[in-house]
Amino acid sequence: MKTILSLLMLICMCACDSESENFIYKEYELPAKAGALELDIETDKAVLINDKVEFERVFSNFPNAKAVDFKNHTLLLVKGVSTSGIRSIEKTILKTDNKYMFTIHVNKNIAAVMEPWCLAYIIPKTSEENITLSVTYELL
Repeated sequence: MKTILSLLMLICMCACDSESENFIYKEYELPAKAGALELDIETDKAVLINDKVEFERVFSNFPNAKAVDFKNHTLLLVKGVSTSGIRSIEKTILKTDNKYMFTIHVNKNIAAVMEPWCLAYIIPKTSEENITLSVTYELL
């Protein structure tokens, strides 16, 4: 029994180590009152924040925004506006070598109201040339 317990603990420890090495992304929780239209960034474009000064500029209206470790990470923001209501947003994030491919598919509904959206991710430190973004909209 002790052998099995020890083996399970070893497997859990190894899984934790490999998880940190294979870190691809983590969703960043936007401040509660941060509307997509209130963030001063371009729409349907990947916006990378790599330092505290740029972070404070973008989140100037949200002093309680959670801090990011910019020494090791990049904050990736994407915002857009659907020409009708949003049923769901599907996102796929792939990493090959040091390049990231973000695919965002906005499934619209028939509601006759424009609806803004915003997604935010923390990824390992990178630059714009390593990011590919595709945003599509489809009425379901």
